[in-house]
Amino acid sequence: MNRMKIVLASAAALFAFCTVSAQTVNDVNAKYNEAVALIQSKKAAEAIAPLEEAIKMGEMVEGAEMTLQNAKQVLPSCYYSKGISEVKAGQMDAALADFNKAIETAKAYNNPKIALAAGSAIAKVYTAQAADAFNNKNYAQAAEIFAKGYAANPNDTELALNLAMSYCEMGDLAKGNEVYKNIIALSDKHSKYADDAATAKEKFIYYNMLDAAKKAGEQNYEGAVAVIDSMGTVVPLTADANMLLLQAYTNMKNYDKVIEIGEAAAAMQTTPEQQSDAYFLLGAAYQNKENYPAAIATYQKVTVGDNVATAKQQITALNAIKK
Repeated sequence: MNRMKIVLASAAALFAFCTVSAQTVNDVNAKYNEAVALIQSKKAAEAIAPLEEAIKMGEMVEGAEMTLQNAKQVLPSCYYSKGISEVKAGQMDAALADFNKAIETAKAYNNPKIALAAGSAIAKVYTAQAADAFNNKNYAQAAEIFAKGYAANPNDTELALNLAMSYCEMGDLAKGNEVYKNIIALSDKHSKYADDAATAKEKFIYYNMLDAAKKAGEQNYEGAVAVIDSMGTVVPLTADANMLLLQAYTNMKNYDKVIEIGEAAAAMQTTPEQQSDAYFLLGAAYQNKENYPAAIATYQKVTVGDNVATAKQQITALNAIKK
């Protein structure tokens, strides 16, 4: 009895093999045409199964190469269209699965256009999913979701700006900086990224200046200088950044560095008060280096603000030393 079962099973396997082998180019074409008819009837989701069958058969049937190639090109588009329909129906998880399938098949069958479109769609889905967390300032949760979309499409600068801000707001400045730098670099590739790159620069400066000021307030002047120096490798330093550098180097008693950058820092300041403050720090650096003529000349540029009286006192004292 057992032997009979084995024989029957073997016969069934042989029959299945013969059935596959009997498939022809016409069978492949018929299955592909079935899929095309569904696509033309705007039933792209239903066309997936016959397309996959056409591909499976076409890979085993000689002479079906053209139909096989066509089926491979169309299949990723069907997954993409299915994903779009699911987004419209609010079925976001299903849409993400089909967009990822579109990318997988597009890469396998050399359809970069669909791969790019599906990546963009994934980013938009994740942006929508992260919106509530982001708006409620739950930045850790928002960053986790945005990061998935960013991995799918790092050129989605709207998402990238939200991701970078989420990282910075949750205190992960290193990750935020990396995303901001990537956005800024995109402006070199195409002018369409210019506005978002400009926003990225502003945010990059804002968060790094906050960090530098915090470190300076904690008397971690070396840390503040390191943050600003790192900023300078990405964007031109602002007047505020230069002023903070002057203050940090002064507190570190690195008067040589204050003298090195002082004139340029003062020239960048946007108000007479700020410029006078910069000159006061520069004058003090010259004084501490015992370059009294330069100190006097620099203190004389302190014309407004809280340091005017002190600058005049120092000029009087230095003139007495000269005599």
